[in-house]
Amino acid sequence: MENNRYYGIDVGGTSVKIGLFQGQTLLEKWSVPTDTSADGANILPDIIRSLPGPAAGAALAVPGAVLPDGTVNRCVNLGWGVCRPTDEFTARTGIPCRVLNDANAAALAEQRLGGGQGYESILLLTLGTGVGSGIVLDGRLLVGARGTAGELGHLCLDPQDAAAACTCGHKGCLEQYASATGICRLAAQAGIPGLSCKQIMDGAAGGDARLEAVVDTACDALGRGIASACAIIDPEAVVLGGGVAQAGEYLRQKVQDAFERYAFHACLGTRILLATLGGDAGICGAALYAMDGGR
Repeated sequence: MENNRYYGIDVGGTSVKIGLFQGQTLLEKWSVPTDTSADGANILPDIIRSLPGPAAGAALAVPGAVLPDGTVNRCVNLGWGVCRPTDEFTARTGIPCRVLNDANAAALAEQRLGGGQGYESILLLTLGTGVGSGIVLDGRLLVGARGTAGELGHLCLDPQDAAAACTCGHKGCLEQYASATGICRLAAQAGIPGLSCKQIMDGAAGGDARLEAVVDTACDALGRGIASACAIIDPEAVVLGGGVAQAGEYLRQKVQDAFERYAFHACLGTRILLATLGGDAGICGAALYAMDGGR
């Protein structure tokens, strides 16, 4: 029976992860390659061909801004411009479909099922190639007027830092210090080029003073960014996910300490936590969004 089955679909630049859920239970998951040729025209047909059957609903988590009316305002990594992928999905399958930003999907999943479970208001940061983030406030996703609420990766920390030129066109964005790419940049700037982010983290945790200074710089920036965000949205907890967060407690404690150095005194009770859903956060969040629209 499909009346309580939902598809959670996490559309990434390399692969599309798909999960079939019954309620909050993941029944099965699979993936298909992301074909970005022809401006991404093959992505939805490839997804649809992989679906085993009908369902009560579906949601697409995409790497771009999503307006409240479901319009996707460009996904550069997919080749999509301004579009409404849910219309095509439903027309081809008959399955009602929603769409949301991928970091928002992960935030919803971590708040309901993962590291932020038990808290009504969380800020999620995904620390990977860039810095993504999503906000759940009083149990509901906070999307914003243009679908960009929570773009903490582009919080400007130092507009005079010419060495920290961001892909958004500005300088000194948080992403240039706290992402995996940013941490590697900081290491190279400190005279330690050619290391992966994991090598930097492992070396720092192992006692390499030069690498620990690099990690401290990244965590200081992250703590400042989180403190600024908390002064505005006042979450109960901040959840750290993404590849950089695999450094675990070593990273978490440094970020907690940095946050407490900069936080407004009334926000000092905010907990820094680690995400727990890993690569399934996107499909889980998309499925939850398909079920209730993030409410």
